Amino acid sequence: MNTTEPRSGAETQEYKPGSFSIRTIAIFSLSAGLIGLTAWGAVFGQLPNIQHRAIILSLIAGLAVLLSPTQAGRIWGRLLDIVMLLAILIASGWVYWNYWDVMMNPVANRPQAIVLGLALAAAILELSRRTIGWTFAILVGVFGAYALFGDMLPGRLGHGGVSLRMLTSMLYLSTDGIWGQVFDIFCSFLVLFILFSALMMATGAGETMMDIAKLVGGRMRGGPAKISVISSAMVGSMTGSSVTNVAMTGSFTIPMMKRMGYRPEVAGGIEATASSGGQITPPLMGAGLFLMAEFLNMPVGHVMALALVPAILFYTGVLASVHFESVRANVGTLPEEEMPDASRLKKPSVWLPLAAPFCVLLFMLLAGYAVSLSILMACVTLTVLYLALGDLSLSSLKRRVMDLGHAVMEAASPLVTLGTLCAAAGVLIGVIGFVGIGVKFGDAVLSLSNGNLFLSLLLAGFVVMVIGMGMPTTAAYVLAVSTILTALNAIGIEPLQAHMFVFYFAVLSAITPPVCSAVFVAAGLANASWWKTAVQTMRFAVIKYMLPFLFVFRPETLLEGTTLNIVLALAACFIGTISLSAAFSRWFLGPLGRTLQGALILGGLMLFWPSFVINGLGAIVVLIVAFCSKTSHSEVVAGEQA
Repeated sequence: MNTTEPRSGAETQEYKPGSFSIRTIAIFSLSAGLIGLTAWGAVFGQLPNIQHRAIILSLIAGLAVLLSPTQAGRIWGRLLDIVMLLAILIASGWVYWNYWDVMMNPVANRPQAIVLGLALAAAILELSRRTIGWTFAILVGVFGAYALFGDMLPGRLGHGGVSLRMLTSMLYLSTDGIWGQVFDIFCSFLVLFILFSALMMATGAGETMMDIAKLVGGRMRGGPAKISVISSAMVGSMTGSSVTNVAMTGSFTIPMMKRMGYRPEVAGGIEATASSGGQITPPLMGAGLFLMAEFLNMPVGHVMALALVPAILFYTGVLASVHFESVRANVGTLPEEEMPDASRLKKPSVWLPLAAPFCVLLFMLLAGYAVSLSILMACVTLTVLYLALGDLSLSSLKRRVMDLGHAVMEAASPLVTLGTLCAAAGVLIGVIGFVGIGVKFGDAVLSLSNGNLFLSLLLAGFVVMVIGMGMPTTAAYVLAVSTILTALNAIGIEPLQAHMFVFYFAVLSAITPPVCSAVFVAAGLANASWWKTAVQTMRFAVIKYMLPFLFVFRPETLLEGTTLNIVLALAACFIGTISLSAAFSRWFLGPLGRTLQGALILGGLMLFWPSFVINGLGAIVVLIVAFCSKTSHSEVVAGEQA
């Protein structure tokens, strides 16, 4: 179960159930050790910061060499793996054993720390290259060169100068670099979140969620597409990965949609759009929820509540688009013979292991317990219920224990991906912050936009999507926070609005051409043109492209303002969302010609405008278009009957 979309120069070697080789045992041991150390820290407290994180990084390195070897089977590849692993183990071991000396005397001259720090940074970047691509490695190389030689540049482009010793000390011997906040988040609770996601999938939650989606959406008009939307929302909230979500749910929903009459590119577009929404959907939102809460220093429950309205707006738009498309294409409900047995979901052994862990997690988060302890208790609840409910025969218990062991194995790959991402992000954020690159980038955005807020947001959103293309959403978000956030703060945007703006554009990078990884997978499953699929995806996701701007211009979408203003603004936004969905589907209460379509787009945009007067005028436009489309449709039907 991936929380990010792994990309690597060396293909990740997947675990095969039933294999008990030495390699498999080693992967299981390292993965279990990593999870066990994090669980121990959640209950009894961690070792001192750098010491604890050094152990975690060493375990990640061991898993990475086993799961993502370079040119497996070749001598030079194995040699590179050994050198990289030794570099991480030696550097981590040195900083572990010398931790107190470094803390007590941080300014001491330590030549060995320069060598070890550079070796550790290089090894981490090589791991990130294997798991998430070249982006982080290239950016660190560019920014690192700027840090060391930027003092040679003229004017505002340059800086005061940084020595190699200063740079490596910051990255290696402090909590401003590799061992910084992002890697701390991973070590504290993202490890447990990955375990929770893997346990949910291994214990049959995915199948149960799909059955629920069928029962809820299958009997509606356009049932297969609505099943895709509902199932992707539930599964995607746990996986945090658009690509993983498409691969899991799309392999079932896309063929079903095509069979019911949807064009291949439309089926692929619906699935890609729905799958990209799981990461913005509470209660979990993938890893993004926890990262954002830590960055903002806000309770997770509070961020979860604030993220709920935008997620509802998004899925309102997607479901409305799907409905109008279904009516226009005359797609009916899911055949009765394909509906699941509802009685199965009434069994406690089916619904309780799915519902109870979420209830425990939400209760503890809202009650103010630590995130790490909340997730751990949810994992414990799920494990106990899965073992206790159902057949208690020895063979059945053995199978369920094997399922839990399989979850630990399945967690290994996303642990490596997210762990190396967080460590590499520490390097990148450390370098950016050390020489003030973020401040300079903010000045550049302000200069190019001439201080215009909307133009500044357009530039910032474009940059986030560009740097996020082909990257996991979590990586794109972390990278954008380190580069774009300073610019957004400089133009007066509040931290919550800025983070939501950046996060949504990071999610959009997975479905926006030219590098739209989720669309590629969906198009492959649909056997459709990726470009046509991408166009359909953007059509279904039109509200998601508007939401980042609404966070800034209509803060009521984040529940900011008086109660009356929030209610009126949200009502206008919901009507505007449905109107735009209808306009781009070219069907409202009947077919829409070009004139009515243009009028409905105008009315929908007016409903988003931060003025209640203009909202009222927009509502009038929408009502007129609704009346006209209904009248024209009635006339066509009457003519056909005559």
